[in-house]
Amino acid sequence: MWFKALRIYQARTHQPWSNDSLEQALATKPFRACASTEETTAGWVSPTNGSMLVHSQGNHWLLKLKIEERILPASVVREQLIEEIEALEAAENRRVGRKERQNLSDEVRLSLLPKAFTRSRYVWVWLDSKNNRVMLDTTTDKQADLALNLLREGLGSLPVIPLSTQLAPVQVMTDWATQQPPKDLELLDSCELRDAQDDKSIMRCRGQDLASDEIQQLLAAGKRVTQLSLNWQNQLSFTLTDTLMLKSLKFAEELIEETKDANPDQDPLIALDAEFILMSNTLVTLIDQLVKYHQGLSDNLQPD
Repeated sequence: MWFKALRIYQARTHQPWSNDSLEQALATKPFRACASTEETTAGWVSPTNGSMLVHSQGNHWLLKLKIEERILPASVVREQLIEEIEALEAAENRRVGRKERQNLSDEVRLSLLPKAFTRSRYVWVWLDSKNNRVMLDTTTDKQADLALNLLREGLGSLPVIPLSTQLAPVQVMTDWATQQPPKDLELLDSCELRDAQDDKSIMRCRGQDLASDEIQQLLAAGKRVTQLSLNWQNQLSFTLTDTLMLKSLKFAEELIEETKDANPDQDPLIALDAEFILMSNTLVTLIDQLVKYHQGLSDNLQPD
């Protein structure tokens, strides 16, 4: 269950989440499998593989979104479409126009969908009512929007926006790379640099000493850090982005072993509890520190 990424959304005011309200909200959007002619469906499933759609630990709730997609490669559709067009043109001795070709393409796709295999994906969603945050284990905009929209539809309201701070992450990360990060953070060996005057000028560095003369010369020439790999307190490593998203989360083996030690009988529910508690406690502290390093929440997220 350990998150591999973290998208953070913040509300300005306290949110009235509870086990009952969340269960009722998610029950309006349960997962169902794709019908024969549906390309994708999405809905909530139990995080514990039980009957409850919400798993709670104090002021934290864990939800699980399942997305099912039919896998229909464009090459398969194209091959079938060409056969259909050639047969029609031969039978009627005429060329198929653009609009008719599009209609045929839609018909071919619809006819092939029932034969397509399905693929399932999952998005973990974590709600923190103490800090009024919603966090998602995904780097994909489409999946994040889908999860938030389904949750918003069920709850009726979800007034959250992406986490933003007083200082821009690009400014802070560039300062860390050119000077020194806070004592709790250690620079690792990868980053993404962009030209301040040309967003299309991108340089991705891996396996590099970020304190090296080569990297420092690029920064002195005006490059800005838009992604930066970091280690925090030897508890986890991650890549921080210019949108305050955390990618490539990797928790220390010591933390993972700690959850295993708490579950010698390997009970799945106890394992989920231990992982969720330790992960949420660790990430809450990290997020609070990152916000502090960026001089606090932006004005539009300040409480009234």
